[in-house]
Amino acid sequence: MKDLHSTAFPSRHTSQRDSCIFQHHSLRSPDFSQAFIGGQKGYQAYRDLPWDLQKIHQSAIKIRHLEPWKIAVIVIGTAVAAAITIGLLVYFLAYDQKLFYYSANVKITNIRYNNEFSRQSSGRFRDLSERVERLIDKTFYNSILRKKYIRSRLIRVSPDTDGVMAEALLTFWFSSTDSREALRARVGKILRRGLKKYTGPLRINVRSSTVSSKYITFLLRVIIYIF
Repeated sequence: MKDLHSTAFPSRHTSQRDSCIFQHHSLRSPDFSQAFIGGQKGYQAYRDLPWDLQKIHQSAIKIRHLEPWKIAVIVIGTAVAAAITIGLLVYFLAYDQKLFYYSANVKITNIRYNNEFSRQSSGRFRDLSERVERLIDKTFYNSILRKKYIRSRLIRVSPDTDGVMAEALLTFWFSSTDSREALRARVGKILRRGLKKYTGPLRINVRSSTVSSKYITFLLRVIIYIF
């Protein structure tokens, strides 16, 4: 009769214990440092990882590669942008400023019209625009409106009796409650005063030089200031 005690039967408790040990080793966190070593072998090992573990490891890599100076640059840039935005809002809300545009037509008698004046990229147009804009800038920078004046830009040269008419766009910062026409009269008075004092090479007919209100669209404004 066979000895029953000598026969090796699988133990139910032993199987459960082995199963628990196997599961314990299976759930153990894999060694990420070895998963990416060895070229294709490391990549394959990384692919064999569960999806959620791959995602955790990718996030850890991104955080680790974000150096402190990059974080500082991002924080400083965000703070500067916020400060500029707040400053502009405070400025416009506190002072309620608005752009006012005027057209200054300056009559020049010692220049004859040429087809090159029809192109703003031509040498003659650029030379005349530099002279006219310098004259207008100097006039308003030395006037009571120097803090309101922004700039001038020659936009057109057209033929006129005994010379040419140079049209320049004048830009000012005024309060939105100010009268456009009242300011136009003041701008025209200051400009004519500056034209009378001018002693440069251009001959200017002050009486024929005028200032009028200018209404321009946003698109035209962008084109003028870029080009």
